[in-house]
Amino acid sequence: AVNIHDILSQAKRVASAGFAEHLEIVEKYDPSLPLAKGDADLLLQVVQNLLKNATEAVPSEFGQIIIETAYKPGVKLNIGNFTKENLPLQFSIIDNGSGVPDQIRDDIFDPFVTTKSNGSGLGLSLVSKIVFDHGGVVEYARVKNRSVFSVLMPVWTGLQLKER
Repeated sequence: AVNIHDILSQAKRVASAGFAEHLEIVEKYDPSLPLAKGDADLLLQVVQNLLKNATEAVPSEFGQIIIETAYKPGVKLNIGNFTKENLPLQFSIIDNGSGVPDQIRDDIFDPFVTTKSNGSGLGLSLVSKIVFDHGGVVEYARVKNRSVFSVLMPVWTGLQLKER
């Protein structure tokens, strides 16, 4: 069980002390957010990657990043064999950059897709894999002149016993 708010706050502290020190990062947290099921270190890697991308996308003046959480009961994902996974826990990294170019929008989570001259194109594919391995999904949307990367995840449902 992991507290997403703790992970987001830790990632914000690291970003604010380093690569995003010149930016405004706003937290909009849903206080009713339950615990998530996941590996805190891997989820921290996801958030840091999304924050780094957002930092590189925003304008040097008036750049802003919003970290937002929400609990959305009823959000379900079809995962095959008529099985639906409940993914009510959402966190989003929102920036006021120019957005993902249309020509690569459908492929941004594939390996080696990048718009950066010095980028490998592996960041978002790694984010996607980690989130998928946690039973979640990551999405990109352009909303009101802002880029929104949202991660939808399952909730921690209780104690799970480890095999001895």
